[in-house]
Amino acid sequence: MKQVHVVKRKSPFLVALYFALAIAVVLGWNASGFSQEYKQIVIATGSPFELGLVDEFAKAFQKKYGGVVRCIKTPTGPGLDLGRHGLTHITMGHEREATARFVREGYAARRIDLMHNYTIVVGPSKDPAQIAGLTDIKEVHRRIAQAKSPYLSRGDGGGMNILEIKTWKELNINPEGEKWYSVSKKFMLASLLDADKNGQYHMLDSSTWALHKAKTKDLKLLVKGPANEYEMCLVNPAKHPHLQYNQDLAEKFFDFLIGEEGQRIIADFGVEQYGEPIYYPAAVNVSR
Repeated sequence: MKQVHVVKRKSPFLVALYFALAIAVVLGWNASGFSQEYKQIVIATGSPFELGLVDEFAKAFQKKYGGVVRCIKTPTGPGLDLGRHGLTHITMGHEREATARFVREGYAARRIDLMHNYTIVVGPSKDPAQIAGLTDIKEVHRRIAQAKSPYLSRGDGGGMNILEIKTWKELNINPEGEKWYSVSKKFMLASLLDADKNGQYHMLDSSTWALHKAKTKDLKLLVKGPANEYEMCLVNPAKHPHLQYNQDLAEKFFDFLIGEEGQRIIADFGVEQYGEPIYYPAAVNVSR
């Protein structure tokens, strides 16, 4: 599978370069130059790409239908913005309010539940904030703030970061500028490793933890919170006519993922290697 990674912001030059590259991907660019590849689609998502699930989707889909599947690795919020600008055919994210707004604005031709994992909080084995065993994410954050225990936020606009900000607001707590609170501006794995190195509490998804917990030295899984539900949107070509060129392939990919074969890929992903499900398919009748 071919990929394009998100360029770090906020340099105006890098932003312009990023969008130029994304446009080139959607319209058909390959390593030999700018040329039309008629059968290609672009997916915008974060952890499902970083952890390898999108590669599994692409491998099975391309074997069956051909074409090229590209992926822009991006958190949920920026991924939806790519859809608003017509720079991706499909978005996958896990923040329902943000996705609902995307739908209300008319940018989604189709929207559906794809799969879920869980929101978790990891932290130092000594657990100074005494959050072990809790399931209420709001109470977890209240205790961390009350204890002034070191906490690492991603601060990247992704679904997990949106949930964190919402939680602080509901608690009437503003952690910005506090000595115990820091922001990584990095994605899931890099943030997890930073939290481990610095002895910080950190909120992430259960999939990232399952695949990479062996890389941490002192962090423990302390809190298993609510389901972290991934939704998939097919970007509306009526908003961006250029997407119509490969709309048929995008629709096939969308249907493939929610069909039996795609849902089974989700159910099987990582189980043999890690001994536990990494994601759980939305289709309840799909099992290993």
